[in-house]
Amino acid sequence: MPRRSSSQAWADHDRWDSYPEELRALPPTDTLDQPSPTRRGLRAPSQRTTVRVLAVLTVLAFAAAVAAGVYWWIGSHGPTANQARDRDVAVDAAEQIVVNINTVRPQTVDADLQAAQTSLTDPMLTEYQKVRQQFADSLKKAQASVVATPAGASLTAFDDDRGTASALVAINVTASSANQPPTQKQQLFQVDMQRTPDGWKASKAAPTAGQS
Repeated sequence: MPRRSSSQAWADHDRWDSYPEELRALPPTDTLDQPSPTRRGLRAPSQRTTVRVLAVLTVLAFAAAVAAGVYWWIGSHGPTANQARDRDVAVDAAEQIVVNINTVRPQTVDADLQAAQTSLTDPMLTEYQKVRQQFADSLKKAQASVVATPAGASLTAFDDDRGTASALVAINVTASSANQPPTQKQQLFQVDMQRTPDGWKASKAAPTAGQS
């Protein structure tokens, strides 16, 4: 029998079918081609997870916007907002009343006095009606002009249930006559008002102490 070379013997040894059956039944141990396990904490989020997160954020943003809208609506339409608007109306009325009763010009005496009268309610209205004609005659004779412009106003009392309010109103007054050049001064009036079907009217109005 011819002698086998060492290279032929090694080739026979390296063949898989030359291994014992028990070894050939074992699974291969070479794992070079298998991917290494990824650490759980470093695993990148899947596309499905990203979509879910974005959906949740969208819902939360929408809910916040709705809540903000509700709070705004309550703030602008609730009882507190209504009372604030009523107070603003009362302040504006007080300013206009004081301007009306302190403005009269020779060219428009009757219209100016009528504007003053429509700004009043009793008891001041009755007192004004008693002296209106005499006052008009005196103004026409002297060619007197008194023009008031508002300088500021603030409520000192407000009762929405009773429909009453009081205010301090500052005005700038320019006065002149046929024999006197224009003079300017500032006056402060205390006004008591009553709410009527035609709006706020003055039941009392007079310069504060120390003014005339």
